[in-house]
Amino acid sequence: MSKGPGVAEPISFGKAGNYLWGNMPAADILNVAKNEGSSVRDQDLSLCFAASGDLRNVIKTVNGLPQDYRGHLTLVINDLHPQVAIRNVVLLCMLLDPSGPSDELIAEVVLHALYSTRLTESQASFVQFWMDRINMTARGPLNLFDGHMEFGSQCELAWLYPGPVAALLYLIRNATYTTSQAEADRHRIMLSPQRIDYRERYCSTLRPRHRLGFTYWRETGLLLPIGQPVDSFNTANRLLYSEKGEWLLKDNANPAVAWDPLEVNATRQRLKLPEEDYTGNLFFHIKHQLVEFIKRVRGFKLTVFLLSMDLLDLPEFLDLLSDNSTKQLTFDRVETSNVMDTVGPSAILATWAPRLNRDNPHSCLLMYSMNWPFKVSGGTVESLGREKVQKLMMQLADYLGFKKGKLNKPPPVGIFTTNLGTLFDTRPPFSRYLREHGTQEAARTFKVRERKTPRILPPRLRVQLDDADSPKITITPEQFYWIGVAHSFLQVPKVLNDSFRLDPVSNVA
Repeated sequence: MSKGPGVAEPISFGKAGNYLWGNMPAADILNVAKNEGSSVRDQDLSLCFAASGDLRNVIKTVNGLPQDYRGHLTLVINDLHPQVAIRNVVLLCMLLDPSGPSDELIAEVVLHALYSTRLTESQASFVQFWMDRINMTARGPLNLFDGHMEFGSQCELAWLYPGPVAALLYLIRNATYTTSQAEADRHRIMLSPQRIDYRERYCSTLRPRHRLGFTYWRETGLLLPIGQPVDSFNTANRLLYSEKGEWLLKDNANPAVAWDPLEVNATRQRLKLPEEDYTGNLFFHIKHQLVEFIKRVRGFKLTVFLLSMDLLDLPEFLDLLSDNSTKQLTFDRVETSNVMDTVGPSAILATWAPRLNRDNPHSCLLMYSMNWPFKVSGGTVESLGREKVQKLMMQLADYLGFKKGKLNKPPPVGIFTTNLGTLFDTRPPFSRYLREHGTQEAARTFKVRERKTPRILPPRLRVQLDDADSPKITITPEQFYWIGVAHSFLQVPKVLNDSFRLDPVSNVA
């Protein structure tokens, strides 16, 4: 129905639902130092990334294993999004293949295929080569996209995707849009004049010397150190666009949210890089992670399965693929991202708690939630009331050093509105949320329990794992700043700063 004269259609600043990389920092879901310890060196491990998104958690987890790990590592990587599934199989093939170029060159190709909107001609040809090879390797009926590759004597990768993934890969491989068309659509979304207020409000929370470093990727589309020549990056990255050349991400997308800014800063200090160039520092940090991953997997006994289906259907489907019809597949870790926001925590427990490896006392199920504050009374900092909120604002101002009489001008309001939730003790309302959603009953039914002291991940941003019981901020103001600027970009919901990772659910001792 027409909206009538003079009524404009709503403008979409990106395609909703296309999350090609995560909005939480890369996580090591093993954290062997606080769990299996040195005994992990000879232990076979099975890990399930049941809603993987991109490969960042896979990379970080593998890099957390000892370099001389001698067990057999099995990875199940699943994501329902067809474009994510294609990206994962293409990039993993590049990383696992020992016959390709040098580790450094492979790492840079993968890095740019992950995050840069344009590639060099040689990089684009390499991506095209692997898309073609994967397509040629595929077998099976028309409604399935099934393939298998071996990389050396110790590493194999298999994928089983639904037919639509194969159809999308065909369209992406044979797309005819030009780089200028793709760039025009990216500019339309990422640099829209109608969104300049959001971008400038974000920049107002940055120290002046950091503003260029944090906006460089948005302006250029390239994850590169500032000053590095960009003329050779002249070919659209097909893994970031639709088959029609449409930019797939929303305008709040930023690679910085996918990697821990404190670890990025540690890489900067180790390599003696300039603090001002955050994009460049991120480039070197991710490249280092990718090179480490390549070196490790080349020496590990590794089996990788890639799938693209609903997380709740995955366990039964894995049983159908198993060679052992009498025993269910079990895992030492199952990571489910924030799917609990969609299906509820009890459904995750019912599906995945029976799949934990009962022979490993450290096996656990990991979930986190972004939206729980809106589903329980008292879940947001605003629910405290005006007087308590004002008190928290004064505490935050004191913590950040904004004391009366010591500033020439008041601090940006955005610093307070974005970060106030970090002073809010989320533990009581989150526990109430879990009770109201039947988590305790589900845990008893499936013979698991909630860990009161997490041993994998801290309960929320800006709280260290060893300080999980503290309702207060447990990091320095400098660390607080770096986490804030990486995780408060444009329209990232404030609840990200209030989000609470569900303590890992582990076997009953």
